[in-house]
Amino acid sequence: MPITDLLADFGVLPLRAIAFQSLLLMVAIALEALVLRQRLRLGYQTSMQYAATLNLLATSLGWLLFLTLDSLLPPDLHTQIISYVLFNRFYVNYWVDKIPVLVVMAGIIAFFATFWIKLQGLNLLLLLLGHGAISAEGEGQPESRQERYTMARQGQSGNQRGGYSPYTLAVLEANAVSFSVILILLLLQQVAGVRS
Repeated sequence: MPITDLLADFGVLPLRAIAFQSLLLMVAIALEALVLRQRLRLGYQTSMQYAATLNLLATSLGWLLFLTLDSLLPPDLHTQIISYVLFNRFYVNYWVDKIPVLVVMAGIIAFFATFWIKLQGLNLLLLLLGHGAISAEGEGQPESRQERYTMARQGQSGNQRGGYSPYTLAVLEANAVSFSVILILLLLQQVAGVRS
């Protein structure tokens, strides 16, 4: 099969969007692996595997949801999304003034949905690996004298932990760090696109 026939079968591929999504995914995996390693005291390889698995799961489900919802959108809004994905610009139509509000709302929803997906994915991953499930209300009081001593030196008592497990807090912090850096990268990419 000649290469031209193969390319014709693919149609229009958003190569710029695919490349940028891959870059953002690698950045998110690296940052979240650092946070998981630090907060959960995991090894380098284990934290990288957990972060990669959770991010690939969240990204895959996110794209499936996006493609499903995109087909349900009004034609003018659908045109705006296609224009931005393919050409990095918006058409002037009814939706152009409403895009900033929609982007902020979508970002907030994406943050919490991604956090929930990653937390459920980590819970499933730990169950599959035989480490047990994440408890919803935390791990209770420290069991050893050393743990109580360490918490006392840090100025924490047993009920100052907020009632959340360290896994929940680690996934929340990792998600917040990766979303913050991705937001900065997207803003820099937008500024660079405006200048050129």
